[in-house]
Amino acid sequence: MTTTTPPAPPAGPNTLKMDDLLAAATQLGTESGKGRDTQIKFLLKVMEGGYFGAIDGTTNKHGTDIDDCTKLAETYVKAHQGNVVFDAKAPNQRKLISTLRTSMRLGQWPKGGNGEPLGTVNNLLSIRQKMRKDPALSKRVDDAANTFLRYAREQMKRDRCIDDDGLRELCLKKLPDEKTAEQMIEQARQQLTRIFEHKGPNHVGDTSPHIKTAMQSLTTRLAEIAKAKKQGVAP
Repeated sequence: MTTTTPPAPPAGPNTLKMDDLLAAATQLGTESGKGRDTQIKFLLKVMEGGYFGAIDGTTNKHGTDIDDCTKLAETYVKAHQGNVVFDAKAPNQRKLISTLRTSMRLGQWPKGGNGEPLGTVNNLLSIRQKMRKDPALSKRVDDAANTFLRYAREQMKRDRCIDDDGLRELCLKKLPDEKTAEQMIEQARQQLTRIFEHKGPNHVGDTSPHIKTAMQSLTTRLAEIAKAKKQGVAP
């Protein structure tokens, strides 16, 4: 996994321009075409563009339905894939444009004060790097791009910068919701039903008495749980 260098704090107004971002999109797209992971670097650069006012959400800025982020996405994709026809409505390109717009809007977030949210993003990525080195957490730490985008969406809902504890939480992959016993029993019954009814070119399902008995036992148990819930008692 690529090690990400957190963005430097802003040096001053008008430091970054659209041409700089287009050049970065070309370079990072070319590197991506060679198998390098450049997604997080691209997102960070676009965030800086939003912070410095180099880009905005003006529609039709570069042609019909082409705003700054669409233009940057097009430049990146063409550098990545060569001379291709860019379709902004294709699922992959639409997703890329959406993530770039999220990055830009994060850079424009006005509530954090001078140097924010770049400073907090710097802290977020530093915390993530430290967590990746912790054997107890490393497998749960999400990749840099997902972490950044999760942070961006959460930060823009708030009136102040997210603290370190909140940043640590955002670095972790979301655990799947724990299923109830009832849900697991229902899932098991559905799997047995598929086994019982399966038909294929080389074999048919297992209709043995064992499968039938197991299906009926699970069905009976689900009925017991439903009755107990209706009566307001523990199943």
